[in-house]
Amino acid sequence: MSLFDSAAERAASEPMTFTVAELADRIKQVLGDAFGDELWVEGEIRNLSRARSGHMYFDLVEPDPDNGAGKQPEASISVALFRFNRERVEETLRRQGGMAMEDGMKVRIQGKLDFWPPGGRLQLYMSGIDPNFTLGELEAERLRLLEKLRDEGLLNKNQGVPFPVAPLRIGLVTSNGSAAHHDFRDELVASGLAWEVTLADTPVQGVDAPPLIAAAIGAVGRSGVDVIAVVRGGGARTDLVAFDSEAVARAVADAPVPVVTGVGHEIDRTIIDEVAHEAQKTPTACAVFIVTAARAHLEAAEQAWEGASAWAQRLLVEADQRLVNVSQTTARAAEGHLLRADSRLKSRAGRIRELAETRTRGETRRVDGCAGAMRHRVSTAIVDGQRTLDRVKSRTTAQALRIPKSAAKELANLEGRARLLDPRAILARGWSITRHSGKVVRDPVSLAVGDELVTTLAEGELHSTVSESK
Repeated sequence: MSLFDSAAERAASEPMTFTVAELADRIKQVLGDAFGDELWVEGEIRNLSRARSGHMYFDLVEPDPDNGAGKQPEASISVALFRFNRERVEETLRRQGGMAMEDGMKVRIQGKLDFWPPGGRLQLYMSGIDPNFTLGELEAERLRLLEKLRDEGLLNKNQGVPFPVAPLRIGLVTSNGSAAHHDFRDELVASGLAWEVTLADTPVQGVDAPPLIAAAIGAVGRSGVDVIAVVRGGGARTDLVAFDSEAVARAVADAPVPVVTGVGHEIDRTIIDEVAHEAQKTPTACAVFIVTAARAHLEAAEQAWEGASAWAQRLLVEADQRLVNVSQTTARAAEGHLLRADSRLKSRAGRIRELAETRTRGETRRVDGCAGAMRHRVSTAIVDGQRTLDRVKSRTTAQALRIPKSAAKELANLEGRARLLDPRAILARGWSITRHSGKVVRDPVSLAVGDELVTTLAEGELHSTVSESK
């Protein structure tokens, strides 16, 4: 075998080598043969963006049911909707269902599957859309959720919460600065009542809106408001999808206070309207409902005060008349009582005067008798006292003369005894007193050799030193 034959054989057995451009052309050819010019694809819109050129780009995904919304999809394909087709698609959506393309929307679209060589990307070039599919999916999902909420007893749960008599503290869930926000606020301001509004600013459309709306409802519900108002202005049917979500429905059902909605136009009705305590057609109608409820309470209170005032006035008039009647009756009765009492008093006064005169005369006679007896007794007592005084005087005089003599004798006796006890008299008889350090020595045992002694004699002192103690 020649070398040429071996090279040809190896070339025949090796895979074909393409240039990048050749591979791109082959892919386009295979796609065209396999799918034709147009095909229909169902999926969910993700990562929707609009370019300045007017083109629209998004990913059409097959959500993974195990991962849930917003997670890694099961499959995805890139879609391009050029401006000349976008205007026609958007018009179809508006005309058929008042919808607009947005993230999270389930669609059935028509287009051509092709390979874009410069970007090396497989792409679906969209040319049409089936609005009935989207509407059907929305309605089917809506009916499924309603049935689920009904089975769990959540459809009427918030309606069982008592509506406050004066809902002046409002928790408002809406997009701050939106038309719905202004319409609702202007209606409150025009009412002239003293409102206290706690605003929970939240997006009201898009894939992130449902959990944020639900969280806002829960937050204002815990803030001590009287009622929660959820409002959003009108828009395409798909713009209201957030208010058909299960998260929002559960947040409304579990709210501790009544929820009043005003979402969309008059013809729109979403899941949140089904579970709310009250559903109004528009944000303005929602505000009007709350204003009417508050004003009705104030009018009822004013009527109650007016009724209470009139009732109190009638009671005062009746009481005043009864007081006049009672006072007149009391005056007449008192006058009769006074006249009878005066008569009885005069009669009793006469009897008392007679009795007093009789008793006074008797007492006067007894006093005169007692006075005579007392004068006699006093005279006798004075004479007896004089005699006793004279006797005491005589005894006292005699005793006074005896006391000095007896005292003089006693004094002389005491002087003699004092002289006998005088130490000088004792010393004069030959006795002496010996002292050591100023103390009298009574026992030689208390002295030591060398102690200095002072001996007192009748005619002086001797100083000595102890040489021996026995």
